[in-house]
Amino acid sequence: MRIDLYTKTILTIIALLLAVMTLKPIIQPASASAQASLSGVQFTTASGGFNAFDTRNGDVWLYSYNAGVYGAKYLGRIAELGRPLVNR
Repeated sequence: MRIDLYTKTILTIIALLLAVMTLKPIIQPASASAQASLSGVQFTTASGGFNAFDTRNGDVWLYSYNAGVYGAKYLGRIAELGRPLVNR
C-alpha cells in the first residue's frame, strides 16, 4: 500500500509541474524585441532599388535590381549633414 501512495504523490507532482510549464507563457508572456542586426537601419526608395542608411555609423548603401541581378553598392558615410558623402 505504501507504493501506491508514493506513485500517486509522484504523479501528482509531475502533473503540477507540467501545468506550471504549460501556463507560464499564458500568465507571463515573453516580451517581443526587434532584430538587433537591423535595429539602426532606415530604408528609402531609389530608382531601381532602395537605399539603406545605418544611423549607428552613417553608412549609406544602394541596393539595386538590374537585369535580373540584385546588387549592393557602398555610397559612402555621412560625416555631417549638408556635406557630401565621405568614402572610407
